[in-house]
Amino acid sequence: MSRFTLVLFVTYLGLFIFFLSQPPIYSPDTYSYLGLHIYRYPGYSIFLYILQFIFQGFFERVVVGIQLLFGFIAIFLFANNCRSILKMNKFSYLALLAVLTYPYFPTLWIGNNLCSEGLAYPFYLILLTFSFDFLFRQQTRKWIHISIVLILLALTRGQFIFISPLLAFLYILKKRKRVFKKPNFFYLLLFLTLPFVVHILDSSYHKIAHGLFITTPFSYVNAVTLPLFVSKKEDAKSLKEPDDRQIFINTHTTLDSLGLLASRTGGDKNEQYEIFFQKFPIICNRTFHFQSMDYFAQKYSRQNKNALLSEVAAKEMMPILIKNNYQNYFSLFFLGTVRSLFGIIPLILVFLLMAYSFFSTIKIWTIHSGLLLFTSILILSNALLVAFAAIPIMRYLFYNFFFVILIAFVLFKKITSKP
Repeated sequence: MSRFTLVLFVTYLGLFIFFLSQPPIYSPDTYSYLGLHIYRYPGYSIFLYILQFIFQGFFERVVVGIQLLFGFIAIFLFANNCRSILKMNKFSYLALLAVLTYPYFPTLWIGNNLCSEGLAYPFYLILLTFSFDFLFRQQTRKWIHISIVLILLALTRGQFIFISPLLAFLYILKKRKRVFKKPNFFYLLLFLTLPFVVHILDSSYHKIAHGLFITTPFSYVNAVTLPLFVSKKEDAKSLKEPDDRQIFINTHTTLDSLGLLASRTGGDKNEQYEIFFQKFPIICNRTFHFQSMDYFAQKYSRQNKNALLSEVAAKEMMPILIKNNYQNYFSLFFLGTVRSLFGIIPLILVFLLMAYSFFSTIKIWTIHSGLLLFTSILILSNALLVAFAAIPIMRYLFYNFFFVILIAFVLFKKITSKP
């Protein structure tokens, strides 16, 4: 073991002991995972359920220990893989390690927080590690590792399922016409069918746990919040389903009385989005979610299905509200995307980087161009998803922070390398 490796080991051992000595954090989402709620993906719920069953009152410390150990192992696997592929120097490698470790510190505390990020982040890093091996190191046998980790990740945080078709897209760019030859075609079909495998496993879990063969809801209850914010009273006339119409009327009346509608806030679009950002929990959780759940509870008294019925109502009314108020909606949606990338300039740069790397990979597939395309798509897609389904808070954005180091290093090497 070199002195450099020994110093890193001692540093992360010290961090592990420090974080493990901190108290476990119960966030509002923790209780829904512990309760195996129907709107939570199975991965983290099962993880907590098993550890609570085995360790009883001591399980929180065990959860934190596992999350920290798993996370630090994933960080080193990913960082070492990037160092090997990109031939990174020590300074860049240490910078990458620092950014990768950042989410374990305040205010995110993902190792101490009893929430799905504690598993999702390490799974994400390991998936990227195997994906890099597959795409950039010709290690095609890693399809097995990719499949297993992608399934576990998607069953923990469902938004990552899109990585499977993204890998298929990148593999087509890499192999071109050869993608239809054996065994390349097998890998392409694998990436395209993995979402269906996740779908079946997810639905099977809910059938066992809740008696319903359904996938975990997407969380349209969150996504409908922005359409509700820009909605008008007369939008109720466009809603054909009586339940949707009544829930909308109840919600809109409450939001109007609280002054939490775009038409009531005044100011320009930036000021409107700031109010939406600050008041998102009130608009979503304390208004639409509460009132829709209460409405269905009074009508059906089926507590297990009320969350699903609220999701269905939100999903049905959302496109109608967007259509009726598309100018205001997309103006604020764009501002949400800008905030997700911390400004208009980073948004433009990411878009240009994605376009440049796409045309570069069409011309010829290289490690640098392929990696730039992969990372830029992941960054932009996450920003769009966050703006669509929620608001840009650190909990949803931190996953891709480390890409800044990788992109900067790759661009520096491309600029300074000899033609």
